[in-house]
Amino acid sequence: MKIFIITVAVVILYSFTVVFTQDYRQAQRNSYRLKYVCEELSATGASFFDREEYSEGYTIFDTEEGIRAIGDQLTSLLSVDNSMTPVPNSYWSKNMEYKVYFYDDSGICKVYTNGSLDRKEAFNYGDLHKDDWTPYNTVISDPTVVVTINAGPGRFRLKFLDPIPDIIRSSSHEWEDR
Repeated sequence: MKIFIITVAVVILYSFTVVFTQDYRQAQRNSYRLKYVCEELSATGASFFDREEYSEGYTIFDTEEGIRAIGDQLTSLLSVDNSMTPVPNSYWSKNMEYKVYFYDDSGICKVYTNGSLDRKEAFNYGDLHKDDWTPYNTVISDPTVVVTINAGPGRFRLKFLDPIPDIIRSSSHEWEDR
C-alpha cells in the first residue's frame, strides 16, 4: 500500500509539473510574439511623417496615419477584433490595451491610448522616456515612436497561481536620418 500511495503522489506531482511547464512555455512564446508585434508597430508608426516638414529638415510624425496603420496591423498580428477583444481561438483571454508615444522634432510628445489621443507633453532631446505601464526607460535622442501593449494575463490552467500578472511588452523605433 505504501508503494501505491507514493506512486500516486509522484504521478500527481509529475502531472502538475507537465501542465505548468506547457503553460509557461506557451506564455513565453506569446510574450516573444508580443515583443515582435511591438517592434513592428513602432516601426510602422515611424513610417508616417509630414513630407513638407521633412523637406525643411524636420521629422514630424503624421500621427493620425500612424495610429490608423498601427490599429490595422494590431488586429491582424494579435488575433483581436477592432475593439481589442480576442477572437475565439486566440491565446489571449482579456481585452488588450495599447499606448503609442510619438516623440518628434516638434518638441511635443503625443500619447495615444487605444487609438485615441490621451495627452500631449513637451520634451527635449536627451530626456528620459518613462513608460506608464512598465519600467521601460530610454533616452530620446532622435524622433522616436514607442509602442506598449498590455495583453492581459497568460492562460495558466493551475488555479493556485492566481493572481497571474499581465503580459506587457514595449518597444521603440528611432528615426535616425541625421
